[in-house]
Amino acid sequence: MEWNSATASLLVTSTLFAGLQLWWIRSLVRRNRLRRGAEPLNQQDFRQELERIFRKTT
Repeated sequence: MEWNSATASLLVTSTLFAGLQLWWIRSLVRRNRLRRGAEPLNQQDFRQELERIFRKTT
């Protein structure tokens, strides 16, 4: 396999782009987890969450 400057450039660019995507997804997940945990549930949301959990376990 012959490496030229275009192949190396494409490899570096794609690696950087993949790293940027992973960083972005992690930051979104972290932000959503913090936001969801910070808000108390109202009575209706709490009931829906319990029903979802019970449906999962049965």
